[in-house]
Amino acid sequence: MKKYLFIVMFLFSFSSFAQDATEGLSEGLKAKNDGNEAYRNKNYVEAIKQWDKYLSSGEEGIATDENTKSLYNNSYKYAANEFLKTKDYQSALTYLEKFLTLGGEEAAKDGSIFFNIALASSKLDKNDVALSNFQKSIDLGYKPDVCTIYIASIYKDAGNDAKMEEILKAAIVKYADSNNLPKMLKMLTVPLLKDASAPFNAANELAKKASTGTPEEYMKNMELASTKFQEAIPIFENVLKYDSTNEQATTYLKACKDNIAAFNEYKASIKK
Repeated sequence: MKKYLFIVMFLFSFSSFAQDATEGLSEGLKAKNDGNEAYRNKNYVEAIKQWDKYLSSGEEGIATDENTKSLYNNSYKYAANEFLKTKDYQSALTYLEKFLTLGGEEAAKDGSIFFNIALASSKLDKNDVALSNFQKSIDLGYKPDVCTIYIASIYKDAGNDAKMEEILKAAIVKYADSNNLPKMLKMLTVPLLKDASAPFNAANELAKKASTGTPEEYMKNMELASTKFQEAIPIFENVLKYDSTNEQATTYLKACKDNIAAFNEYKASIKK
């Protein structure tokens, strides 16, 4: 029983001592300690809030307290990363831009900051900001292949397939060893298949028309159809160059060649 009472008295005394120690601190130092505690608990937004109070308190020693200033600055980056995880892109962007302002030369050389600014901006449809910062990330050597895919995607979503295609064609050469190469190649096939569909569909319509006309109309329309099928062939072949397993391109390429071959055989037969 005496031992139990001693433990209770000791805990009470320790608690009182800790409370007394905190009560003896100025408001500025209390805020600093609260910021430290929030930082240890990875509550970076609260840490920033408390350190703001401390750094603006006029407390003696702030000017030389480089450790707290560094933690304060980096907390903006860490808070932004947490916001990205929860898909709160506007808050992430706000904190990243603040970190870039506070971080000086070190932050300006950190490609991951520009990458994340670009990522958050793209999610908020701020495409000009996204494009600019993805390029900065590329210039700093941070995930250049991934940045290029995002840039291409922005142009694709804007309906500029030609620009997307131009970017990706350069990228598959520049990043030939990238793990993201298959994704780039597949992205390239979309506009190419779209390009091939125009002559291919026109050829099919002409072939249908030919099948219901007179022999003279058949010859005329099939000549036109063959020209259109021939126009589509190199585009389908380009698709397969980038994606050799593309079933649509394989099927349509075969259809083009089979139709041309059948018409050539027919022409040869009537000359005999």
